[in-house]
Amino acid sequence: MRLRIRFSKLGKVRFVGHRDVARIMERSLRRCGIPVTYSEGFSPRLRMSFGLALPTCYESEAEYLDVPLNPELVQDETVFCTGWGQGEAYGPTELQQALNEALPHGFDVVALTIEPRTKGSLQEAVLSCGWSFDIVGAQSDDVQDAIDTALESSVIEVERKKKNEVVREDVRYGIHELRLDGESERGPMVIAELSAKPRVIRPSELIEALAPGAELGIAKRTHQWIETDGQRIEPLTLSNSTTT
Repeated sequence: MRLRIRFSKLGKVRFVGHRDVARIMERSLRRCGIPVTYSEGFSPRLRMSFGLALPTCYESEAEYLDVPLNPELVQDETVFCTGWGQGEAYGPTELQQALNEALPHGFDVVALTIEPRTKGSLQEAVLSCGWSFDIVGAQSDDVQDAIDTALESSVIEVERKKKNEVVREDVRYGIHELRLDGESERGPMVIAELSAKPRVIRPSELIEALAPGAELGIAKRTHQWIETDGQRIEPLTLSNSTTT
């Protein structure tokens, strides 16, 4: 059995890096007494698997974490806690509430489910991500014109670092959606769906094409998309899971 968690990371905690997020989630799971499992060897580590790593300084409404559970301490949808949570028995609603109380401000478990384990990892399964981001120092009309030009183009070259070298790379294949969505207090807002295969494309890489000389404001991941039985779905949706 496993616990699949969908959580958000909003506000000042966007400056917390991925490794620190992993430590925060591990401490919160332990504090609740969730019967997690560990690797073997001289330095056992908690077994857990994230979706795609979120770049530092980005927000998210759709982060995912899979945590294998001790099957002897799970019955139907009830989890029997150990350690600090000894004696507690949580259903999904109580478990979500307990985790939110254990997490720092800015992190929020928005959905979770207790389900059988499957093969493969979330990180390998994610095909694309949804994003919203604003652009500082740009005008909406100029950004709209740049979006129109980009969508009509067969090639969109951007700069990226590769092995300490700056290279130019075509990313047009990985732009599945790109549109203007009003303005924030910082500048034009853009909605995008960007590929995660064969490599992850980030909103920061599009600024050069959409608004040369401008800067990325606040970028927020809104979705991580996988494919199951030929259908594109989210690993855990808000509509069919426990939410607050």
